[in-house]
Amino acid sequence: MANQKTNHPKADDRTGTVDTIAQAEQLLQEATVMEFATLDKRGFPNIVALTPLRPQRSVKQVLFFTDRDTTTIHNIVESGKASIYCFNERHHCSVALQGYAGLVSRSEVQKSFMADLTAYQQSLHYANPVFLRFTTIFVKVRYQDNVTFQKLLDHE
Repeated sequence: MANQKTNHPKADDRTGTVDTIAQAEQLLQEATVMEFATLDKRGFPNIVALTPLRPQRSVKQVLFFTDRDTTTIHNIVESGKASIYCFNERHHCSVALQGYAGLVSRSEVQKSFMADLTAYQQSLHYANPVFLRFTTIFVKVRYQDNVTFQKLLDHE
């Protein structure tokens, strides 16, 4: 993938508008690691690098595999507010997602989720593995000196 050239969506030459969602989708599909941020009770950030599941990834929702016994999961139980950030060094662009996260219930976990784990994710051998679902409210894309925002959904 390192040698693969990717054409990122650009601004419409006629209107100058940027397709924030298309850019965000493309950046998310290329990302191998995402910074996942939560806040503790004091409002102090907890930022971890997580690898998303490839098939269950879009600007609306991203699925992660992690261990239940972490500060990230504790913070999500306290307050589902979370953010994701990823940077594409080759194109010097980034996407930030603001939203909320929650644990995927055992009844929702599909056999395909386990099959979709990368070799690295499988090698982690978590004692208490869980799937974490992030749902997006706001999208922010920084691309070629332009910053664009778009709201996806309302959430209380």
